[in-house]
Amino acid sequence: MRLVEQQDAEWPELLNELGPARTPTLLYVEGLPIPQRPMIAVVGSRRPTIAGLDATKVLVQGLVEAGYGIVSGLAAGIDAAAHHAALEADGYTIGVLGFGLDIDYPRRNKNLKERIAVEGTLVTEFEPGTQARAAHFPQRNRIIAGLAEATLVVEGAIRSGALITARCALDANRSVFAVPGSFRNVMAAGSNELIRTSQAALVTEVAHIFEELAPRLSFPDPPMLGLGDRKIHLGESEERVLWLLDDVGTSPDRICAELGFPMGTTALALSQLEVRGLATRRGAGYQITTAGARLRARLEQPTSSGAEVG
Repeated sequence: MRLVEQQDAEWPELLNELGPARTPTLLYVEGLPIPQRPMIAVVGSRRPTIAGLDATKVLVQGLVEAGYGIVSGLAAGIDAAAHHAALEADGYTIGVLGFGLDIDYPRRNKNLKERIAVEGTLVTEFEPGTQARAAHFPQRNRIIAGLAEATLVVEGAIRSGALITARCALDANRSVFAVPGSFRNVMAAGSNELIRTSQAALVTEVAHIFEELAPRLSFPDPPMLGLGDRKIHLGESEERVLWLLDDVGTSPDRICAELGFPMGTTALALSQLEVRGLATRRGAGYQITTAGARLRARLEQPTSSGAEVG
């Protein structure tokens, strides 16, 4: 652990430009030196959907490949997913804590915290021994937004820490992006509201972020994640079921009723989609995955003879 103050070379200059928010005077830091490189904050719900976790992984991977570091709050849910995705892509990540560096919170993220301390950087303005308290996290959120040139929200309720971070970013004159979610998902209401009120730009692929932050960069079409170069042959029943799925769990009974399929046909199609990574089971229902959505986007419409996609 080391102390980093405003006059030190490691001090991030962006933290001096927080708008109306108070600028921190010192940081307790553990891990690699804070680099002078572009960073994106990725924040969201502690209770994300599979779709939200998939979106986080895909977008973070694209950001890391373009040279961005990832800042988040080491909370359960989207924050942890963002850190994991950055590390898995051999990228750099900063975990900003709302407590002392020696406190493990939440306990489930203890191993992740230890890994970031080696491969990334942990940052807090709270001295060692300071426990996690509700009042600390809004303070923590201004630092998350302050370290980054833009903030990306992936799912978040109307009253959530993710939206506090977004407001901190807006107050500091930084860009805010949001991934849209289902209107039935209360944990996506905040991100949807940011988009509806034009406080955040809608993002469904990483190129949408680069259009604003790095318009001169050129990026290929997003890959069919999880599919590689292998061909996927969809039979008629699988293709029709795939078109019916969304990011909200749909029960097999509902699919049978909509398509007029017997339960056996529906169950087989769902199993085949799940094995191929195109659908995932969540509770009593099934949701489409990111790979499934990308595959579906390449299909013009359901056919009666199946479809082969390379």
